[in-house]
Amino acid sequence: MTLEQSVLHDIEECVASRRLHHSTSYHDISQSDKDAIRSQLLAWYDKEKRTNMPWRKPTIDSLDREILSQRAYEVTVIQYYNRWMKAFPTIHDLARAEIEQVNTLWAGLGYYSRARRLWEGAQKVVNEMEGHLPNNARDLQAQIPGVGRYTAGAVASIVFGERTPAVDGNVIRVLSRWRAIGADPKKANTVELIWDLAGQAVDDARPGDFNQAIMELGARICTPQNPDCDGCPLKSSCRATAQLETQKRTASASFLASDRPTTAKRKRQIEHSCNYCPPQDADLTTEDYLVTRYPFKPEKKAPRNEECAVCILRGSMNLDDEPRYLISKRPDTGLLAGLWEFPSLELASLETAYHDRAKQTTDFLRARYGIDVSKLDNVTRQDLGSVVHLFSHIRKVYHLELLSFTSDKAQIMMDEKSSDNKSVKWMALSEIKEAPIPTGLKKAIKVLESVG
Repeated sequence: MTLEQSVLHDIEECVASRRLHHSTSYHDISQSDKDAIRSQLLAWYDKEKRTNMPWRKPTIDSLDREILSQRAYEVTVIQYYNRWMKAFPTIHDLARAEIEQVNTLWAGLGYYSRARRLWEGAQKVVNEMEGHLPNNARDLQAQIPGVGRYTAGAVASIVFGERTPAVDGNVIRVLSRWRAIGADPKKANTVELIWDLAGQAVDDARPGDFNQAIMELGARICTPQNPDCDGCPLKSSCRATAQLETQKRTASASFLASDRPTTAKRKRQIEHSCNYCPPQDADLTTEDYLVTRYPFKPEKKAPRNEECAVCILRGSMNLDDEPRYLISKRPDTGLLAGLWEFPSLELASLETAYHDRAKQTTDFLRARYGIDVSKLDNVTRQDLGSVVHLFSHIRKVYHLELLSFTSDKAQIMMDEKSSDNKSVKWMALSEIKEAPIPTGLKKAIKVLESVG
């Protein structure tokens, strides 16, 4: 059955049953499909690939272990590439670095735990593996902290030429449309389906180029909204595109209304429904067949609300001195691990009034930092309002308070705190901006600068 016949059959059954469904085999990749995606995608990539990416280099045929290991290291740090490679040109340099320096360079990328895992992975490679990364995806993922399934596949295919897939968000979108997969891409069985299809499709001779090509196709052509289907090299074998085109041609055809499946046929159809995609009610208009309905977009859970009292504690010996601010290091595990922030107190209840927050902050400063606000000279407190930062699963509201003091005891207190506790520092604002700080804190700094 050709792609046109397969899609036409699917749409006929949808019209008759008023449901969008199909059998599991609908997502299969035939040998002709494999040949098509490999030849068409690689031909497009060779002509259209972006050349302004410093980590994208020609495939290395050398068997020299040192050369391949250096190339593998480069592929793992593609984000903020130039800045990172200047600071840590080799995996040995990264292993010798302090985690503070690593976090500083990573600031702005999010998922800060990845920076620590990458650093820990570098130390393991240098200390236990003679500085050489494993040359296959299975061992990369199993042995190197911070290397997940995608990174392992990317490194193994691009550097070592292993025929293995590398699936990221772009690849999920391309394959979901190419095979018309209407299942939730985050469910375990759908994840495995996508990885299996990606593994089948990978080119034998050029696995690294193929993986980069399909990622680039998703980034530039098969985009989340307004995909350029006319410019897509996979258009002729794409089920989502074929569904749309077939629906347009047959929407008003009389035979669709008359050639309805028999009861027995409908029963077989239900018995052999897809193991991945749930049947969906449909009005069966052309809009139901838009390419952008793939991949399936599950309804997002609303992020939970959390609130935090942030005390910007500013001290100086006199009005002419540059003020310094108290910052402290977060724990090495958990959200924003190892980053620096102003003293922050999680609030047990939402919408806590300023007066109550100020009292809690006073108690917190005494208990956590040994700072008794009542004993500071020339203290002023100012409510700076709030800023909001969205994490993937949390809507965080930071309530900002500026607590300033001027005292001849300030320098002594600052020196004592900085020397006695490595997780506490007094820093000038210019220094804080260069420190590894989370995005929420950067928003607080902008508010602080606006009030002077």
